[in-house]
Amino acid sequence: MLHLRQRIQLLFTLAIIFSLLMPSFASHAQSSSQLDVQAVDDFLQTQVKANRIPGVAVAIVQGDRVIFSKGYGYAAPGKSVTPQTQFYIGSVTKSFTALAAMQLVEQGKLELDAPVQKYLHWFQVSDPEASTKITVRHLLNHTSGLSESGDPNASTYTSSLEEQARLLAKVRPTAAAGSRYEYYNQNYRLIGLLIEQVSGKSYGDYLRSNVFDSLGMANTITDPAEATDLAQGYGRFFGFRLPQSQQYIPGALPSGYIISTAEDMAQFLLAQLNNKKSNGEQMLDPEFLALMRTPPAGINSEYGMGWLVMENGNTLAHGGALEHFQAFIALGLKEKIGLVILYNQNGLENMLFENNAIRDGLLNLLNGKTPQKISYSWIGWILLTFATLDLFNHARLFRMLPHWIQKVSSQSRLWLWIKVLAGILIPSFVILGLPPLVHSIQGGPADWIEPFKLMPDLIVWLLLGMSLNLIRNLFHAWVLLHQPGQNNLSWARIIERN
Repeated sequence: MLHLRQRIQLLFTLAIIFSLLMPSFASHAQSSSQLDVQAVDDFLQTQVKANRIPGVAVAIVQGDRVIFSKGYGYAAPGKSVTPQTQFYIGSVTKSFTALAAMQLVEQGKLELDAPVQKYLHWFQVSDPEASTKITVRHLLNHTSGLSESGDPNASTYTSSLEEQARLLAKVRPTAAAGSRYEYYNQNYRLIGLLIEQVSGKSYGDYLRSNVFDSLGMANTITDPAEATDLAQGYGRFFGFRLPQSQQYIPGALPSGYIISTAEDMAQFLLAQLNNKKSNGEQMLDPEFLALMRTPPAGINSEYGMGWLVMENGNTLAHGGALEHFQAFIALGLKEKIGLVILYNQNGLENMLFENNAIRDGLLNLLNGKTPQKISYSWIGWILLTFATLDLFNHARLFRMLPHWIQKVSSQSRLWLWIKVLAGILIPSFVILGLPPLVHSIQGGPADWIEPFKLMPDLIVWLLLGMSLNLIRNLFHAWVLLHQPGQNNLSWARIIERN
């Protein structure tokens, strides 16, 4: 199956763009004196409960201070979410990776337009010429010409950044470097390795000493083993919370595995708004900060370096999604306002409905509008009802198997074989053939593991239904094979003959 997590993450990113543009996050953002903090609190309490979301942490900043910070729901059974609760932030990690890389550019240790091979002589993709043309800037802008569709190892994860980068040797470029925007996680994993190469430190150590500590982010880490208050991750199964263990992938760390808190993320947003470290010093040269917030010219892209850029550079945003966590950050630079939302549940339904409802409602509140209080709990019940009815139907069909011979006795044998073979081939293809086929076309894993992580209810329903259809039609084929040329044999006579 195609690398569904990344495909849906891209859809989530596009959804963020539209939610920010209609209405605009920054165009009508209110001042902190006008923001109804009680309305924000009431909205979040209502929505978290109505949509059965395990836990959410939210912070809002404006100017040089935090104007709202609170947790809702639970981080684990019996443990409430607080602004200090730790969450995986998914691809919001890229904003930190880009900042670290630009620090090294400012220090002269990394050159934006230098080819990657200047720092990693062994670096290559499947096209030798393309290997020489991919630059640091291309990686940061997601314009390297590489994409998941050309990557046979898009879902192969390793224990180190170098191992991850060496997998790129088999990637087929799908565009010339610098010619097209294509969101691709390996770009930022490679940036993480470059940070290690030129700084002489591990990615985690560099981020800790040069970003987290300097911005006052005491509870932000790059290794879950160091987490003291990490929230339990959850999936969703027909609307019910499903506790899940979030996989941590060291080789993918710079693209999506930083762990942070709403409190710490508020400090990150303040640093971005004011370009200041916690001690008052400048975070980054304004020229380089502006460059991070500028999409590449000449191509269709709204991605700068670690940020989606909208409204002529006034609105910045990034979303993050792992299997069981989701995050969202946004900045209105003109109004100097920022928002962070962290969730400890994820899945297809969450991405499309529950989590989006919270994000959109908060954006409406910041725009001075009354948010819709929407409950999507009915979706799980609808799916469960249909799945239950479908399984009852399968049970009915199995119960009728002894009477199948009499039921089809008037039909031609050719037509029976066509229906039976279709009933065998179609489920077999879906179960066994569809993942490898999509893998050969789009890349990603040739199995059902990634889809199952994001939508276990739908995948279980699909595969169980297909398996039951397959079993039933295999029985039909067995019956037809044991009554050659006859359509009127009884069930008892077939059993007797065998």
